[in-house]
Parts: sequence; structure tokens; C-alpha cells
Amino acid sequence: MALRSGLRALPGTELAGREWEVRLLADRARAAAVGAGQAVLLRGPAGIGKTKLLAAALDELDGIAATVLTVACPDSGVAAYEAVRALFEPLQPAGAAAADLLTGSARLALPALVPALGEGQGSADTYSVMHGLHWLTAGLAARGLVVLALDDVQWCDETSLRWLGFLLRRAEDLPLLVLMTQRTGPDEPVPEVLGEIGAALSCLTVDLAPLSPDAVADVLESAFGAAPDPVFAARVLDLTGGNPFLLDRVVSRVRDEGTPGAERVALLERIGREVVARPLLDRLPEGAFAVARAIAVLSGEDLETIAALAGTQPGPASGAVRALRAGELLAPDRLDYAHDLIRTAVLDSVPPAELARLRERAAVLLNDRGRPAEEVAVHLLLLDSVPQPWMVNVLRDAAVSAEGRGAPSAAARYLTRALRADEDDVAVLVHLSRVQGQLDPASSLRHLERVLGLVTDPRRRVPVVMQYTMISLAAQNSQRAYALGEEALDALVAAGGPDPSPADRALRMLLESALLLSGLDEKSGVPRVSARLRDVTPPAGDTAEERQLLGMLSSLGTLQGRPAAEVADQASRVLLIGDVAPGGWAVLGAVLSLYLGDHGEPALTAINELLNHAQSRGEAWTYALGASTRALMHEFTGNLAEGLSDAQYSFDVVTQERWAPGVSMPQAALGAMLVRQGDPVRAEEVLDTVTRPRLSEFTLEYHWFLMARARARAAQGDVEGALTVLRTCGDSLRGSGIGNPVLAPWWYDSAELLAGLGRVAEGVAVLDEVEPAVRRWGTTRALGMLETGRGVLADGDAAIERLSAAADVLAGSPAKLELAKAEYLLGRRLLRRGDTEGARERLRRSIDLSVLSRDRQQLGLALPALTEAGGRMRSGTDSPADALSGSERRVAERAATGATNREIAESLFLTQRTVEVHLTSVYRKLGIKGRADLAEALRTW
Repeated sequence: MALRSGLRALPGTELAGREWEVRLLADRARAAAVGAGQAVLLRGPAGIGKTKLLAAALDELDGIAATVLTVACPDSGVAAYEAVRALFEPLQPAGAAAADLLTGSARLALPALVPALGEGQGSADTYSVMHGLHWLTAGLAARGLVVLALDDVQWCDETSLRWLGFLLRRAEDLPLLVLMTQRTGPDEPVPEVLGEIGAALSCLTVDLAPLSPDAVADVLESAFGAAPDPVFAARVLDLTGGNPFLLDRVVSRVRDEGTPGAERVALLERIGREVVARPLLDRLPEGAFAVARAIAVLSGEDLETIAALAGTQPGPASGAVRALRAGELLAPDRLDYAHDLIRTAVLDSVPPAELARLRERAAVLLNDRGRPAEEVAVHLLLLDSVPQPWMVNVLRDAAVSAEGRGAPSAAARYLTRALRADEDDVAVLVHLSRVQGQLDPASSLRHLERVLGLVTDPRRRVPVVMQYTMISLAAQNSQRAYALGEEALDALVAAGGPDPSPADRALRMLLESALLLSGLDEKSGVPRVSARLRDVTPPAGDTAEERQLLGMLSSLGTLQGRPAAEVADQASRVLLIGDVAPGGWAVLGAVLSLYLGDHGEPALTAINELLNHAQSRGEAWTYALGASTRALMHEFTGNLAEGLSDAQYSFDVVTQERWAPGVSMPQAALGAMLVRQGDPVRAEEVLDTVTRPRLSEFTLEYHWFLMARARARAAQGDVEGALTVLRTCGDSLRGSGIGNPVLAPWWYDSAELLAGLGRVAEGVAVLDEVEPAVRRWGTTRALGMLETGRGVLADGDAAIERLSAAADVLAGSPAKLELAKAEYLLGRRLLRRGDTEGARERLRRSIDLSVLSRDRQQLGLALPALTEAGGRMRSGTDSPADALSGSERRVAERAATGATNREIAESLFLTQRTVEVHLTSVYRKLGIKGRADLAEALRTW
């Protein structure tokens, strides 16, 4: 049996003049049922019949939809995810009935559906909650067409609306139909996100027109059993303007007065003045009118609460309710008005000062009855007065609740109102900054600037500066964060004296960590933070604060190019005890030091833990950026298949989620992998999509981007263009005091390109400049790369000796790609000398390494050279699996382990349709029939 909730066609005058619209909605439902998710937005002024049309259309869908969930959004203000909770309420998410739906990623929806579950759990990631709600809907859609119907969507809470947009962007493969009604008019709200939904390609907007003269006549004939007099029908049309709500009320009143003949036209003038609620309300006794006002303020509440607000007892209140229903003002099944026009008329009849007192009294009643803080807060938001102390407490509690459900915009509204009581309330300002940091980082920092102007105690300033530092990275304001960190550290040192307490030492280490984090974000800060902390002794790593500082110091040492063994030892101590929160900057700093120092295994373990944590929490942003970092790590260790998979995935996610304008790492990582795959043209196209502001100011991203750009140009034969980019990279590193030779090895690529142009002296000068840094860093990779550069610039036997030594050194490192290149270059030199046998041996080694690493670019160089040396290509140098894109490989590997399409889509933040498309392509490329053959095919190839 289909699950159906909410709106039904209401009794009364039949729906007329909307046959086309009903057919349209039924057609859209049938199209959606085959897996083409879409939406329809019905717009029109109050009373035009949007709700009745929606209800009638839903009745028509009974035989098409498996699940119909509805909500009527009230105009009295609602809490975050209130509309979502009302939609899914029939599923009883807190009970056993929904247990099979709330599995996998769908469980991440619980903070939105059951607010109590999120209390005390801290802030929930907004994307995570919306991701969970998407998979909850997808679970329902697996049973058949899902219809989500939202009436009066202009009053829907912003968080629920944003989720609808999130859902529709992923609905291309879901049997889903979203139906919305929107009241239009000069005074009606038009949420920005609703405009975005209406403009989406999957959303059809229908503007409802007034009923035609024929439709009005049909309504009158149906109501009175006879064709209406034309003069009477024309006057009814003039009086109502074809508005179905007004027409219904006219019909109801005329029915009480007699038949609708021409002689009754005069009656219409009097009825026309009474079709709205005010004249009927004026005839109510004062006690009944008080109940009417209470219902307008607390629509949908129980009779006891309504009576308390009206200042009466439930008995008299019940009588007033009967009188209101007799006048057809109230809905027959709940304490709410039959139409929001009536509710508006009631509220308009109350003087503003009295209405404010009613709203405040309503908030008091709900608060005294122990209602959730957000239910109380929505009434407090409607007050213009300065909040009282108890109101501030409620608003702050409501903000905590909203934040815990991943609704920072709602939390910000509550806290902004709370600030009206005291604009210098430090606790409120700090909390407001935290939630606004997810929405508008620049605005968030302004709140913290105010806090720092209020708080003078150096110890109390530390957590404020730490919060400022974290948010400044998103706001691209790390230089200001650094300056504040320096001020705070100086003040703390002065306050603690020459012998600080253990607590002060811990605070000092936190501030030093913040200085490193903000100072290393942009390349101009590297020399400054190096000078500031040059005398800081790396701590032992016995406490969390020590490990935090140690991780950032190892990152600084890595950028400076201090000995790799030294910084790797520091980084290892950071990861020794797993108490540093996953995703913490100390962990990322340690990972950078370890993988550049050729300690790939612990670095990969740490980044995998970070990604697993992000995946389990549905944090796609963290996962996508972490995946791009892991892609570069895979390239560093010669695992290009995994590197391409991570890079392509990261790029796909930031593109799908419209995050690309603010990032460059995913594009740089994918560009680098595509060059290695022998596709430099596409690599350049990907790199051209980078639009991140001030890219050239950033410490890591800019130089990785330049390396990918230079290699793409070199692979296309633009050697001079590549050298120009490489020189830019080298100049930038040098000018920033970044001395690590393997972070962005511009010199290594430059040596080979300059040798090819015969500009040997220029190449030698480049290597002479970088050699001290290489020897100081000291890894076998760096030393082998330097020797390769010397060899490629040398002639005759000297070149062969140098390249042979380079290959020997690199063979003892994880640098598979660099070893493959050294073997290739050595093979070419041996061939030039006439040693074809020696050349073939070296070239085959290069080919074997390139096949193992999936380095198509190097393979494309070594194979022709082997043929030229008289060798033959061994079998197994090419594989159908090599044709898989990074995203296809990642999907295929998960499918081979037995994961379902839904499980794959959930874990990779993709849609099921995308997974299906990838698998179809994989089967075709590997020449297999389906999933059953996948594991063997991947293993064989």
C-alpha cells in the first residue's frame, strides 16, 4: 500500500477550470516515475486555488506514486528543518518503522529529523545532513515514485528549502516529483534559494490565472443544480475576480440566501463585503474573538494552550471553536484557519502592541510547558522589543540546537536577535562567529574582531584567536590572523613571566600553532613565521598541545628544507598517539613532512584515517580536498592508477557541488595525473578551469599548479612555455624562503628541457643553485634526481656514469617514476654510444616500471626507443584496464568487492545514475558482461 500523508481534496465547491493543470501534474508524475526527477512550482496570489489544485492533483497520483509526503508551511515562522521534519513525520524516524531506511549514509539525516539526537553532539556538517536526507529519499524512491508536496513554500524555512535544491540537483536518476505552491504578491517573501530552485532546468513553473467566465459559470451550476443567470454569473465574476477562494465563500453565502437568479444581484453587493473574515469576526463575542486571536498566533496547538493564551478555560474556548467552525473560518480537523487569508485578517484586526504582547505570552506559555527552544524562539523572532534575559537564554539554546542539526543560518538568526539585548555579549558574539563561519567567513571575523576589542585578559583571548585563525583560512584573511596571533602571544608571554605555569605553556603552544597555521597559508608568511619561531624548541610530543605544535613545526621545517630525517621524526611523534582530531592541521602538517620525506606508508595511513572519518560523517568537502592531497601522494610513490582515481574523484565532486571557483588543488592534481596518462591537452583544459582568487599568494597550491601547468606544456612540445612557468615557480619559491627541493621540483624538469635545447650552461647553473638544498634535505629521491639532472646535462661517458649512478641511487627509494625516467635516459645514451644490448636492458627496466606505475607518458617514450635499439615490446605493456578513467576505476574497484550501486554512490558522494554509467563503461572497456566478471578482470589486467 502506498504511503500517503497530509493534503487531501477538501470538501466544498468542486475544482473547476484547472483540468489542464491537473493533467500537467499527472504527466510530470508519470515522467518522474521512470527515473527522471523533476519539480513543479505552482504560483499565484492568495486564494487563487493553489492548495486545492495541489490536493486534487495528489488524489490523482494515488495510482502512480508509492510515497506521497506533504507539508503546509506556516507563516508564523518555523525552526530549521521544520518542513523536512513535517514531510518525513509519517516515517516515524525515531522508531523501528524507519530502521531499514535510516541505514548507510541516510543515518546522517537524523539530526534534522530527530533534533534531540543532536543535542550535546556539537556542530553537524550542513552537507552531511543534506547528504543523509538525500539518501533517505533515495531509499524511499527505491520502492517507487516519491512525491514531496510543499504548500505555501514561500514560508518554508530556509534550511529545508536549501535541501530541496540540493536534492533536485541529484534527482536526475530518481523517481521523484517535488510539487510546490508559492503565494505571489507585492508583500510576499521570495526566498533567494526558492528563486534558484524555480530557475533550475528540472523545475517547471506554472503561474495560475483567475478562473475564466466559463469556469465560474460551471462552479455556480454545480453548486445550485441549474445554469446561473448570465447577469448573476457576470456579477459574481466581477466581484471575485475569478478568485476560487472568494468564489467559494460567495457560493456558500448565496446558498443560505436563495437561488442565484438575476433578482439576487443586489444580494451580491452585501455578500461581497462579507466574504472575508472581518465582518464575521466582528459579530463574535469578546471571549470567542480572544480565542480566534490565540489560534492565529498559535495555529495548530492544542486546545489547552490556545485557551491559556486567550485567557480563558478549555470549556469556553471549545465553545468559541465551535462558533468559528460554524462560520466556516476554521479547518474541520485542527485548530487552524481554513485559509491563511482568514488568519491574516484576524491578525490584521489586532493592534500591533497587543499582537506583540500575545506573541510574547505565547512564547512564555511554550517555554513554561518545556517545548524545544526552537519552537519558542520562532515566536521571539517576531518581536521588535529588546529580548529579556530569559529570551536570550532561549535564543542561545535554540542556536545550539540548530547548529547541532547542521542549520547554521537558523542559528545565526537566533544569535543575531539575542545580541539586541547586549551587543557586547562575548559568548553570543563568539557563537555567532562560529556559525557564520560556515556561511559568511568575512562577516564571522568581524564579530571576533569585536570580541578581541572587548576581552583584555591574554588567556581568554587565546581561544578567540584560535577560532579567528581557523575561519581566516576560508575567508582568505590569514595575514590578519597572523598579526592577531603575534599580539596575543606577546601578551601571553608578558603575563606568564619567565616561569609560566603548565597551563600558560599549553596556551602558548596553541598560539604558536596558530601562528604557524596562518603564517604558512600564504607564501609571503613563510619568512615571517620562520623568523618569529626560529628559537622555538620542538616539544617532545607528550601532550595534545605539544603534538599540535610539533605537527606544524614539522610542516615549517619541511618547507624550509631542513633535513628530511629531522622533520620526519617530528611528524612521526605527532601520529604516534591518535588523540589529534582527524582532519586537524597537525595531522596534515605531519603528512606533508612524511610523504615528502619518503615515509609513504605512515603518511598514507594518516590520510586514509582522515578520509575515512570524513566519509563516515558525510563531509564531502573534507573528503574531496583530502582525496586531491592523496592523489599527489600516490603520484609521489608511483601509484598513478590510484592517483588518477583520487584526482578525478576530487575534481568531479568539487565540480558537481559548485565548489570549484574557490579551490585549485583538485584541478592541479587531476592535471598532473592526466599528463602522466599521456593526455596533456585535457590536462591544460582542466588547469584552465582554475579561477581561485589570489592563487599566486598561496604556499602549496600555487606551486603544485605551476608544476602541473609546466609539465602539460612540455608534453605538448611547448618547451619555452614550460620553461617560463618553471622559472616562475622557482622564483616564487626562492622569494618565499621555501627551500624544499622536492615540494615542486622545477629544477629537475628545467634541467632536462634545457639539455634538450642545448642550453647546458644554463641548466648547470640551475642545478648548482639547488644542490645545497638537495643535499640538506638528503633523501635518496632528491639525490637521485639531482644526479639525473647532472647526467642529462653531461656528454659522453660522463653522462652515462652520472645516469647510471642516478639509477642506482633511485633504486633505493620509492621514486618509481624518477627511476623509470633515469633508466630511459640512460638507455638513450647507451644507444647513442652504440651499446644496443645495454640500451635494451635499461629501456626494458624503464618500461617495466612504467607499466607497474601506469605511467603512459613515460611508456610512450621508452617503447619507441626500445624498438630503435632492436628490442621487441613484451606482452603486458598495455592493458584494457588502463583505458579506465579515474572515476571508473574507483567505482569498479568498489563494485569488485561486492558493494552495491547505492553503497558506492553513498561512499563517493555520487548519484546512483552516475555509478551505473561508470560501470557500463567499465564493462565495455574490459570486454566483460557484468559485475560477476569484474574482480577477475581487474586482477588479470
